[in-house]
Amino acid sequence: MTAQDPLATELVTDANFDAQRYLLACGDLADPYRDGLDSWAHFDAHGRHERRHQLAGLPRTPPADRSPGVTLCAIARNEGSYLIEWIAYHRLIGIDHIVLYSNDSDDGSDALLADLAALGLIDYRPWPGVEGRSSQLSAYQDAIVRCESRWIAFLDLDEFLNLKNDASIGEFLARFDGDVAAIALNWRLFGSAGRVAREAGLVTERFNRASPPDHPFSRQTKTIAVASQIYKVAAHRVRLMHGRYVDASGAALDPGRGFAPVCHDLVQVNHYVLKSRAEFEEKRRRGSGLRAVGDPMKFTHRDGSYFEDHDRNEVIDDSISRWGPALMGAIARLEALLAGVR
Repeated sequence: MTAQDPLATELVTDANFDAQRYLLACGDLADPYRDGLDSWAHFDAHGRHERRHQLAGLPRTPPADRSPGVTLCAIARNEGSYLIEWIAYHRLIGIDHIVLYSNDSDDGSDALLADLAALGLIDYRPWPGVEGRSSQLSAYQDAIVRCESRWIAFLDLDEFLNLKNDASIGEFLARFDGDVAAIALNWRLFGSAGRVAREAGLVTERFNRASPPDHPFSRQTKTIAVASQIYKVAAHRVRLMHGRYVDASGAALDPGRGFAPVCHDLVQVNHYVLKSRAEFEEKRRRGSGLRAVGDPMKFTHRDGSYFEDHDRNEVIDDSISRWGPALMGAIARLEALLAGVR
């Protein structure tokens, strides 16, 4: 039985045309399209006579009415054992709103997400896989048009936004000029630290060995952007209708590449892509939310030498430990709240 598509669309007309919802639904927008694309010109050239669709009239808050803060969006499949730490940490650094899409999980984590949503700590959205579609990217599209804050960030459950100096994400964003609409945040790849079995303890405590700063993987980025300006989204980058795309130092960036010169001074995305060998094998069996349902590589792309290629342990990096004591307190408070609703 084919899952019902959770990302509804509608036929676009002159009367209901919405630039963002229209362009987000145009999957054929290729990389040669650069920021500043004229949405009406595209609609005139393609939309009318090709009877194109746009994302349906989802609840959305006008940009002028949105909060100045940050929405964090992620999609999860069988990530139950990691949710509490990840949510508590990102709330601790000042994320206003966390939206978690659950993609066909069967580990019981949907119940946890529902409890967290009932407490007002997250927004929980079940997100079944649909044949031929990337569950991850369709979830991102949904989050963009429903966003109620100025900024939106996209991370995976194995990624933590590590602020090196600033006391909050708001303080970090205040460093940038008002015309900046997207910021590329460099990865820092963390290896298994030689751990084979799953052990007790937080991810951010157990794994503190990473790749050298100048490793090629560090040039890959994740993005935080002004939600109302996004017209296309990928796993690592966005396209903007207006505004500047910069790296974490504020330098101009080519948005088409998905890479940036390594800049870890103020911020990095700690990417715990492997964890222990046992946890990696669990992750490999879950498959990729980015790859479309039906893609023959959905459950094989981490085979072969993937573990060895990503098991980078050359340098000790415990910079995220500055949040450790506060994080333990945040987790305790969150678990106490959960105990009250169970």
